[in-house]
Order: sequence, then structure tokens, then C-alpha cells
Amino acid sequence: IEMRNRITPHAKIPPIIGRFVTKADALPYTATPINIKATTCKKKYERGKRRLIKKSRSDLRERDGQRGERAAQRNRVCGVSTHDVEDVECRQRIFRAPTLSLAATGSHIGWTSPILPVLKSTDSHVPITSDDASWIASFYLLGTIPGCIVAALIVDRLGRKISLLLGGVPLTLSYILIIAAWNPYILYAARIIGGIGQGIAYVICPMYIGEIADKEIRGTLGSFIKLMVTFGELYAHAIGPFVSYWLLGYSCLVIPLIFFLSFPWMPESPYYLLMKNRPRNAMMSLKRLKRCISDDQLETDLEQMQKIVVRDLSDRGRFRDLFDTPGNRRAVIISIGLQLVLQFSGIAAIESYTQEILEEGDAHLPASSSVILLSVLQLIAGLGAVVLVDKLGRRPLLITTSLLAGVALTITSVFYLVKFQFGVDTTGYGWLLHCSVIFYELIIALGLNPLPYMMLGELFPTNVKGAAVSLANLVSSLLAFIVSKMYQVISDSLGVYAAFGWFAISCYVGVFFIMLIVPETKGKSLLEIQEELNCKKKKKKSAKGEQIQISTIS
Repeated sequence: IEMRNRITPHAKIPPIIGRFVTKADALPYTATPINIKATTCKKKYERGKRRLIKKSRSDLRERDGQRGERAAQRNRVCGVSTHDVEDVECRQRIFRAPTLSLAATGSHIGWTSPILPVLKSTDSHVPITSDDASWIASFYLLGTIPGCIVAALIVDRLGRKISLLLGGVPLTLSYILIIAAWNPYILYAARIIGGIGQGIAYVICPMYIGEIADKEIRGTLGSFIKLMVTFGELYAHAIGPFVSYWLLGYSCLVIPLIFFLSFPWMPESPYYLLMKNRPRNAMMSLKRLKRCISDDQLETDLEQMQKIVVRDLSDRGRFRDLFDTPGNRRAVIISIGLQLVLQFSGIAAIESYTQEILEEGDAHLPASSSVILLSVLQLIAGLGAVVLVDKLGRRPLLITTSLLAGVALTITSVFYLVKFQFGVDTTGYGWLLHCSVIFYELIIALGLNPLPYMMLGELFPTNVKGAAVSLANLVSSLLAFIVSKMYQVISDSLGVYAAFGWFAISCYVGVFFIMLIVPETKGKSLLEIQEELNCKKKKKKSAKGEQIQISTIS
């Protein structure tokens, strides 16, 4: 009986063995020759099956080896190693998951453009006034301020991964409240909660990516982070005009849900694990992040991380250290000044009211289509900024984009002034309004929008960089809230032309500020930038002395 019970069911045994087993079943449960013969045939079948599987595996390994040799040969021709290609592919897959949190924040930013006209219409299920609309647009930016503070409190206690997951909770809860809203106050609460999630994501996501990324791709990721926000805006702008209020809410809810499904599988930052004295876990995390490099290289990278952690923990700066040295004080003035130029150019207000602004143009192209086109061009311009920032330099790009943005805003202001204040018929000239607003968004994405955030990592020393980023985010959020709220107030009291006139003048003033105050950091090491900020004249003299020495040697 025991020997018979070891035989697998008939359906999994070849027919010839199945006949033996069938005959054995018809006999009493004894150790008859038929039972023994069936067992023997089954053992022969299993041995043959194992030989076949082993041969198949060897064939697959041989075929994969041939493919690998061909791929390596192609990469040698291009000057790229196979391990480098595989490593880049691994890292690209890793970076997609955390940046989905930024795409969710972008969808919140873009949500107001197609939805505010719907809510202000007569058949809205949540009737709102223009004042209510301004609060709905601006409360999201106000919520970013406590979000930044929460992020600073939890990032070193809970870790980068857990903190970023917690940041996804308010981003998700906000859309749930938006879908269920029945009065403006629910929308106020939803927008504030969403803003808290944005503040957490804006602080922690760049930190997480910066700690897991190699130095070869860390610079490019600074612009890539902003691109994910732009992608989220494009997502909301592209769907919003063609679906209902509730369907847009459900569609935008998909992004944070995908984030929750994909990001928990990502490893914790090795940098944070070393801070918590967990080197074994840090090595395991590093292996997952860099699966395509050797163990020796992993140990080397871990040793370098340990040195950085020891240095940072021994020289951790406080908030008041931002104002201790002349270089830090000048860097604070530059960073806050650039945020003033960026936010007073009206970017937060224009992105919140894009569709309403373009609807006054009476162009042949619908406002909703222009908004989609604007978002696509903004995404392309963000890709262009990645290339231009290292070719043209920071100062030329900031000056050029600020000046051209001022010109575009001036044209928009004049259009509203002529149409509504002077009562001139602008039929047939609506394309001018559409082109000026689209050109403004395009030119801002090339320089004035990403560069103030990108330069934060260049202007401040390592020990106060965290405090500097927190200060810049707080100032940016506060200014964006003020501008977004004041846009509606000025438009209702004086006219839309006055608001755009204010934005244009701010851009022109910003050009002079950049020319006089902002230094060029292209091609300079962090040490050279700090020396220039602390003592510019001494820096020039030492540079001149170095040139004399070099010419003497030659």
C-alpha cells in the first residue's frame, strides 16, 4: 500500500505507465509484480524527464551566452560596456517608482485648470463664486508649508522610504475628498491635505533619489524630477476637458494608487541605513540598487558612503548657520531672490487658471486644446533645459528666459487692456493671447522654473544644504499662495491686465537682479563657488596668480 501511494495521479503520467497503474488499481493492494513494474517504469520516466530538463537548461544557457556575446560586441563598438547598459536600465526602473509621487502632485496642480470653470458654471453640483475658486486654487499651495515642516521632522526618524509613503497618503486622501465633495469647504480641506502631501514629496523624493543615484546621472535627475511634475499637469490637462468632474477625480486617483503598488518594493536609502548604524542592511539595499556591478565595487561604494555619513554627522549645520558667513548670507539672498522672481512672474496663478485665461481669446482653437498643447510643449522644454543648462550656463539662461517671459506677459496684459478697458473688438486676434501664454509657459520651463531649485545644491555648503532647501521650499510655497490668491483679487478689482502687468514688471526687475547678484556656477567646483561667494576679489586675484605661474612654467 505504501509503495502504491507514492505513484502520482494518472493524469500526470505518460499513457504507457498509466495503463500499468490502471491495472494495479484493479488488483488488491498488495505488493504484486504489476505494482512493482509500474513503480519501476515511473522511476525510469522521472530519470528521463530530469535528463531532458538538464539538457534544455544547458541549451538555454548556451543561447543566452551567444546573445550576451553579440550584445557585448555591439556595445564595444559604441564604447559602452554591457554592465553599464544593464546598470542604467536597472536604475531607470528604480527611479520611476518614487517620482510617481511627484506626478501625483503635478496632477493636483493641473486639476484646477479644467475644473474651476466647471464648478463656476450654473449647473455645477458644487456652486462656487470667484472668491471660492481663488481659495480652492491657493489652499493647495498653502498646505505645502506644513508639509515641508512635517517632512523635515520625519525624514531622519522614519527613513526616506516610509516618509515618502506617508506623503502619498494625503495625496490619495485629497482626491477621495474631491470625489465625495458636496460643498466648497470640503474642497478647501481636500486641497490643504493635498498640499501637505506635496510638501512632503517635494522635500523627500529629491533626497531619496539623490542618495541612491550615482554621480554620473545625479545632475540630469534634477531636471527629471521637475519633468514628472509637468507630466502630472499634462495628465490632468489632457483628461479634464473631456470627462466629468467625478471621472477626472477617479483618473487622477490612479497615479497615487500606482505609486503605493510600486514603491513599497523599493529598497531604503543605504545612506539612511548607515546613519542608523545598520551596515548589513545598507549592503543589502546597495545590492538591490546596483545589481549589475561586482561585489568589490559594492564594498568600495559602501566605504565611500560611510565616509560621507561620518563627515555629515560630525558637521551637521543648524538653521542659524545659514547666516553665519558672508557666503551663506549671499547664497540666501540669491536663492530667495530667484524664488521672488519666479513666483512673482505669476507661474502659480497662470497654471491654476490657464483654461479661464485662454477662453477670453476667442481663437479658433478651443482653450482646452491650447492647454493640452501648452503642457506638451512645457514637457518638451523641460527636456531641452536638461541639455541647455550645461551648455549655455545658468546666468545667460536665467536672464534670457526672464526677459522673454516679461515680453510674453506684456503682450497678454496689453491684450486684456485693449479688449476689456478700451472695449476694442479683438475678433480674429485671439491667437495672440494663446500664443503669448503658451510662449510664456514654454520659456519659463527652459530656465526660470527649474534653475532656482537646481542652483540650491550649488550655492550652499553640504552642512547647511538641508536647511537651505527647507527654507527655499517654505518661501516658494508662501509666495505661490500669495500670488495665486492675489491674482483673483486684482483681476476682480482692477482687471486681468493689471495682474499680468504686475507679473511682467517682476520679470523685468528680475533681469537686473540676476545680472547684478547671481553668479555663474557652470563648470565650477563647489569649493570654487563657495570661495567666490565668500570673497570674490580674493578669488579673482588668486586666479590671476595661478595664470602667471602656469605661463612661467610653460
